Amino acid sequence: MDKVNFAGVEGQVVETSPHGSYVVVKLSDRISIVGTTNNQFNWQEMPDASSGFDSFITYIGVRSKAEATKYLAVVAKVGGYTIKKEGEARKAKRVKDFAFEIKVRGLSPEFVAEVIRCKQK
Repeated sequence: MDKVNFAGVEGQVVETSPHGSYVVVKLSDRISIVGTTNNQFNWQEMPDASSGFDSFITYIGVRSKAEATKYLAVVAKVGGYTIKKEGEARKAKRVKDFAFEIKVRGLSPEFVAEVIRCKQK
């Protein structure tokens, strides 16, 4: 499988959309992103020069709804957000190592990378 450098973190490409509109990248056991180079979905622009993504959405793996609430509180403090029901823990689709995941928008590439580096230490 291909690798992608995202904000200085090497990630594994786990899926590419049939038309190449987006790429799913596993950055750690708990965090995956879905990045796009054409932003046809009109996601918030949050470019990352190292990967070439114009925008991305972060998926955070959680073990329970209570754990999701804790992560969402941290995310809100750093400017991340969810829309509609995306903030509720759902069955994991992008983060395969966890039973559930939350979908987060608005995080900077640098913040995502820093969280991953801190967890790896």
